[in-house]
Parts: sequence; C-alpha cells; structure tokens
Amino acid sequence: MQKIFSTQLQGLLNKMNDTYEEAFEDGSRLIAQSLITNGKIGMFATGEMEGVLAQAIKGVDRFENLVAVEEGRLHELDEMDTVLIFSPSPNEAACCMIADSLRGRGIQTIAVFTGEKRDEDGPSLENLTDVSIDLGVKKGLVPNERGERVGQPKLLIALYAYYNLYFTTEEILAENRG
Repeated sequence: MQKIFSTQLQGLLNKMNDTYEEAFEDGSRLIAQSLITNGKIGMFATGEMEGVLAQAIKGVDRFENLVAVEEGRLHELDEMDTVLIFSPSPNEAACCMIADSLRGRGIQTIAVFTGEKRDEDGPSLENLTDVSIDLGVKKGLVPNERGERVGQPKLLIALYAYYNLYFTTEEILAENRG
C-alpha cells in the first residue's frame, strides 16, 4: 500500500506542478508585492486545511507580516495586503464569503483548494479569487481489500502548495533585493 500511495502522491504533485506553475508564480508575485510595500499576508483556512495555517504561523518557514484572518476582522486588511485561502472545497461557504468580501474591497486573494465541486451554480473560489490552485485530491489514492479507495492527503499536498508559494516568493524577493 505504501508504494501505491507514494506513486499516486508523486503523480498528484507532478500534475499540480505542471498545471499550476504559472499560478504559483502569479500568487508569489502578489505575496512579494505586499511584502515589498509593507503590506500584510493574511491566511484563512477551514477544515483539515487549518494545518497549513498552523505551519504558516508557528513554523520556521513563514512569511513576514503573516496574520491569521478571522471572519469578523476583515476590516483590518487593506489593498496593500494579500490573503491566502486554504479550503477543503472550492465551494466551501466561509471561504467563498471571505473571498467575495475581500474582492469587493480590492484585496488580492489566492485560493488553494481541493475536493469535488458541490454546487456548479453557487459561488466558487475559482471565480472569486485572483489566483486559484486546485490540489487535485478528489478521492482516496489507495484501493483497500474492500474495494474502497483510502488515503486522501489533502493537508499534505496543501502544505506542498504552501511551500511552492513560499519558495517562489523568496526567489522573487531575493531578485528584488539584488
């Protein structure tokens, strides 16, 4: 099972890198722009994606001026800021409401999400944000003995996406300093 999981996981990571290379660069430019102009980097996450928030705030590799975004405190952000939204679904209600509110105030947003779309007619992070990255985890990666697919590494791949944004932003900032 571990070999199957590793192979499938590597396939998801490769697909995400190939499909969203430009989105990672665009998102990193937005983040770098905010950092260069002394803006804040906000982060909002729901469900299992809250693990990315913990890493981003408490981990060694974190953006300068990073703040956790709370629904009742959006007024603390302005046009100089960029907000990362990590969601277990492109249609998650709280994430979509925050993205819509930030968009209405001219604040740049980057959405990282996964999962099946639930409501084709409803709001979607793909349409509400400046940059969107779909992690591609739609089902379990490994078949078990009962014929079910298990192992949905949403948080693991979301952390990988965070690090893609982090490293690309660091490269942009280093070029700007040099």
